[in-house]
Amino acid sequence: MRRIVVLALVAVLALGVFGFAQVGSSPDNPIYMLLVPSTEGATVEAVGKAIAEDIHNKTGLYIVASLQADYTAMIEAFAASEGDTCGFPTTDQYIRIYERTGGNVSPRLASMRYGNDYYFASVYARRDSGIETLEDMNGKTWIYNETGSTSGYVLPHDVFKANGITVGGIVESGGHTNSMVALIEGQGDFCTGYGSPPLPPAEGFWAGWQWRYGMDPELWIWGKANNALYSDKKDRGMCVDLRRAMRKIYDLETVLTDIGVVMTMGPVPNDCLCFGPDFPTDIADTIVATIQDQFKDEAMKALWNDPNFYEWTAVNEITDSYYDSYRDLLGIEK
Repeated sequence: MRRIVVLALVAVLALGVFGFAQVGSSPDNPIYMLLVPSTEGATVEAVGKAIAEDIHNKTGLYIVASLQADYTAMIEAFAASEGDTCGFPTTDQYIRIYERTGGNVSPRLASMRYGNDYYFASVYARRDSGIETLEDMNGKTWIYNETGSTSGYVLPHDVFKANGITVGGIVESGGHTNSMVALIEGQGDFCTGYGSPPLPPAEGFWAGWQWRYGMDPELWIWGKANNALYSDKKDRGMCVDLRRAMRKIYDLETVLTDIGVVMTMGPVPNDCLCFGPDFPTDIADTIVATIQDQFKDEAMKALWNDPNFYEWTAVNEITDSYYDSYRDLLGIEK
């Protein structure tokens, strides 16, 4: 009897040593790829599943793309995981996961958006609203996605608090795109959400220029001299901030004409792909390499770049130190 027990124990240990029971090796032992509902939930889930399926086809790893209920659920799922979880937390979520796990988390790939490795929080309002400064937000109705969002809530809340701004009401929309829809539909006075640097015109004097944080967030989009969109396409750049995500719902020209950027807050290092506590390094390496290859495939790159997904146009390898600037911004110590 003792010999049988010993043999059984050896067999169990062998499974672990030789990898037969490694995470991702079967549908019964999958990797959970957590998705944050930062934009349009149905699209995030559909694209996430397509990315997971492609990784499976290329590596044989079984991956479950799991859309989380909200930002807090994402943090809790990472904190409770046991070597089987990866995902795409926002900047502030990553910091909270790092704190909850005592640093037992590994960020590997940072997103790039149109050549930029950072973004910022933007305040959007109707151009005819009279909201032109931070002080103008006093007593107004604030629309944001949810309290766990870096650009939607955390940064704006800190700035409002530091400057004595007291809003008159709130509308919690549940997603960045929902916030912009609510603003367009008149459900509040201003909304906060992600902002991204505008892209310069492809031709003419401005071609090849690089926007830097602190410049006009509507440079090449909105002409302040005549208070209108640039009518000459040679002078017009491309808006890639939250308003662009509206182009499948509303006429983008109308949105850009009606909705402006009041101010920005940041900059903030981009979101990332990270692996939760005790995730096997060799499997993480395989997933990282596969995702890097996806950006060499135009069809897969288009999925990553969907504005109603996460709008990644490229990826860079990173370590935890990538987020030190955000810690400094909020006064957080490691």
